[in-house]
Amino acid sequence: MPIATARSTGIGSRLIGYRPRREPLWSSGQSFFSEAALFVLGAGGAYSLNIVGALPYSELFLLSILPVLLLARGRRAFDRQYLLFYLLAGGWFLGTQIADVYNGIGAFNRMKGTARVVFFIFDFMALAILINNKSRRIFVFTLSLAALLFISSLQFSDDFLLQWKFGLSNAFAILALLISSYFYKRRKYWICFSITLVLAALNLRYAYRSQLVIHVVSAVLILPIFDRPQTRATSASGNQKTVRLLILLALTGGVAYAANAAIKYAAEKGIFDESTNAKFQTQSEGDYGVLVGGRPETLVAIQAIRDSPIIGHGSFPFGLKYLQLKQDIQYEHGYSDTDEPEDTEYPIIPTHSHLTMAWVEGGILGGICWIYILILVLRGVLRLTTLRPHLAPLYTYLLVSSLWDILYSPFGSVNRMRAAFFILLSYFILRSPAKTAGLRHPIVNKIYRGRRIVRLAPVTASSPRSGLSRGRPLETGQG
Repeated sequence: MPIATARSTGIGSRLIGYRPRREPLWSSGQSFFSEAALFVLGAGGAYSLNIVGALPYSELFLLSILPVLLLARGRRAFDRQYLLFYLLAGGWFLGTQIADVYNGIGAFNRMKGTARVVFFIFDFMALAILINNKSRRIFVFTLSLAALLFISSLQFSDDFLLQWKFGLSNAFAILALLISSYFYKRRKYWICFSITLVLAALNLRYAYRSQLVIHVVSAVLILPIFDRPQTRATSASGNQKTVRLLILLALTGGVAYAANAAIKYAAEKGIFDESTNAKFQTQSEGDYGVLVGGRPETLVAIQAIRDSPIIGHGSFPFGLKYLQLKQDIQYEHGYSDTDEPEDTEYPIIPTHSHLTMAWVEGGILGGICWIYILILVLRGVLRLTTLRPHLAPLYTYLLVSSLWDILYSPFGSVNRMRAAFFILLSYFILRSPAKTAGLRHPIVNKIYRGRRIVRLAPVTASSPRSGLSRGRPLETGQG
């Protein structure tokens, strides 16, 4: 009988006379094709056709495989936890149809508005089936997003600032945070924090203010400041969640203020090019600072919602008065030196937000859908502060980015699939049990020693499930 030895600390172990057998990269052909399809769905969004608006190649591929996926594994897409999402997304679809009819929206814009909601639901179904709540497949799809962002950035190769803003920054961040996760698993938090600060500094240097805020907020959230032992009484009450939410809001406000000051200081010192320096200096003199100065559409969209809060304005609604209102707001608050709006061929009501777009175009049913998604993603972020899986640096960055997109980024084209993925990631995090988060093998015994989790696989010489019968070593390690 072979002899198993282990260090007294429980951190490592080995078997004398046995070599661990390397596991195959894919457990089956089905696993390979599922992950290949996931990667194509993500990376294929780098190219698109203009059929009914911009239709990414990934969604053309989706149309061909979704019927097969639904017939083979449709139950995964209709898991009970997704029921409320489908009901609210269906409400958004219904609200869009009502708003289009009520406002007399033309056939072409109506088709684009309908397709946007329908493909969003289809994207969610396909990803739910292919990902199947598996962390490995979340990892694969995240890599495909990095490939998508890098390929998309190449169209701006003549202007590095635009290339950095439109893809390269996010792709580089995903890869860097995967490296950060390696150190996070080993509790070398200062390295993780340093990597994120370097990313923030790069975005400051290349004038990408939203990513600057996202990275600093993410860096603070992955620190073990929320890692406190919980008693049964405190875990049962909502006081701890409320305190955590208040701390998160305070941190976000502090980071936004610091980012605004950093951008203003960099502009004064001439770090950016001449046009960027002039733009930031003008915006820094506005009433709401540099960060809000880049998003005047938010105030315009809120006014459009107030004008028609229940029915909405329909798909891609024209609104010359809202363009004028946007320019008036910029002028009154110091973000423009003229009150004359820019000439545009398609004067659509400006929204520049998932939430306000859905509410402006689809009425209150669209707004309720995205308010639910906003709360869902926020709950996922709060859950990460205590769950702290090994990929916490990456997960936190993705979900904080999703919060920003819901509030301040346009919805359409490849963003549909990204939004569907972020929703599934939030569900995955919320359903993960705290005691097994981040462990490679959940079917193991958990022994808690302070903050250390020691994993012991049950090993017997006669058990067919043991590592000894297959020439595998006894597994122990930190969680």
